[in-house]
Amino acid sequence: MKLIEEMMNKKAELEIAPLIDVVFLLLIYFMVTASLVKKEADLSFMLPAKVDVTEPLDLPIEVLIEVSELGDIVINGMVFAKDQNNMDDLIGQLLSLKEAADSSGTDLIVNIMPADKALHGRIIRVMDACAAANVKNMSFSMSM
Repeated sequence: MKLIEEMMNKKAELEIAPLIDVVFLLLIYFMVTASLVKKEADLSFMLPAKVDVTEPLDLPIEVLIEVSELGDIVINGMVFAKDQNNMDDLIGQLLSLKEAADSSGTDLIVNIMPADKALHGRIIRVMDACAAANVKNMSFSMSM
């Protein structure tokens, strides 16, 4: 019993030496991890002194050719080649677009967009018409 009374009368003491050790360990930990964080790099670039706005942009002429399920060929809302074998109207339109692109010093880009159930023969005829008009840049798109 006497031992318990002595412990109750004794004041609680706090050892500071282990706490100082823990604080120093935490300080070292944060210093090491802070050096691992990369700083933002300074990007050096120079803006042009003067921008020449009068020079025209050479944007290519882009044409979308749609091939429907029924075999209709549509360029910008105009229907061409109702006849399955006669593609002269389409070739003429492509030639005029090619001449306009050549006169402006740009390229003619033809994008062919067939319907899901379009006949492959019609797509090949459109490609033949592009070849007849000497179109060098062709691509295909899928209809949505």
